Amino acid sequence: MKSAILMFGAAMVGAALAGTPAQAADPGYCRHYADLAVFQFHRNQSIPGCFHGADGRWNADWQNHYNWCLGASWEAARAEDAYRGGRLHECNFRAYGHG
Repeated sequence: MKSAILMFGAAMVGAALAGTPAQAADPGYCRHYADLAVFQFHRNQSIPGCFHGADGRWNADWQNHYNWCLGASWEAARAEDAYRGGRLHECNFRAYGHG
């Protein structure tokens, strides 16, 4: 019963949030986002056997990352950061046996 109540509560919060517009990422966060994206790109390049992605996520163009972030929601920018971090974690684990 308790888990059903918790699941219902989580569903209600999710429904409430789904109805609200996504908040745009602010310039301060986007500066951090671009710094981290460039760092993650260089880290990717330095890990032996890492995938060295060739898409827009993986490049050293700070301004490109910053501009993309300014046009994205905070949630989308955070998801991109988390995606790159997860891929780097996988590479570290394969290359060195730890994350």
